[in-house]
Amino acid sequence: MEASLDPLARFHRTLVEEIMRTRPLYLSEPFTVSEIYQNLVPYRTHRDRIGVQMNGDYEDVLLRLLAGEGDYLVIESDHARREIQQELKSPSPNTGLYREYAAVDVRLNPLRMLHDLPDPEAGGARGTASAGSGSQPAAGPIIPQAPEAAAPRAATRPAAPAPPSTAAPAENVGGELPLLRMEPAPDGPEPHEPAAPGPTHCLWCRESLPRRDTLNYCPFCGAYLHKAPCPNCGEELEMGWRFCAACGSAVGDRG
Repeated sequence: MEASLDPLARFHRTLVEEIMRTRPLYLSEPFTVSEIYQNLVPYRTHRDRIGVQMNGDYEDVLLRLLAGEGDYLVIESDHARREIQQELKSPSPNTGLYREYAAVDVRLNPLRMLHDLPDPEAGGARGTASAGSGSQPAAGPIIPQAPEAAAPRAATRPAAPAPPSTAAPAENVGGELPLLRMEPAPDGPEPHEPAAPGPTHCLWCRESLPRRDTLNYCPFCGAYLHKAPCPNCGEELEMGWRFCAACGSAVGDRG
């Protein structure tokens, strides 16, 4: 059924599914335009689900959504809506215009959302409720019981060798003292994880990257970190390329 949808409807369906999965509050609250193409439905990881081949096709569909086509989205800026609609009427529209309104709020049209995906808000509520109910009981019993279980064991070990009064126990007591004094010696400072060289921010979604010895993919958008987006059209560039294969822009030596 999804294969029969046009890219506009597929983009909207993908957006709603990602919101239900990662940001259920956005089902009823506004979010920015930049969150759509950077975090929720980035071109790099969702182009197959949307049904587009090139970054220009992706930008065209997103621009049409922001212009109000299909009544899928409501952009909360009359000026931005008019500018985008006017740009789409031009013979050769600038499909990257949406980046100029990255900070503008946009929200889902609840009527179209319920039409395309029946009862998505109930699904998001179930997901958040189950996650909340599963986290609270686990945190309660574990924290208070751990120190109580350790305290009696630590108290019984020094009390056991005290009762004997013969020469043998005196040797045992003398033997225990060095062990007690030597216990902290092996416990030196824990080794710190060496700082791993590499990028600090993902070039695709701009999120801060964690420090890891081996970090090949962005944990936020799934992009391969050894490739970079074209600064002009966003197409994926191989290391060593001097020109973009999609738009022909000079990008320099990326090797």
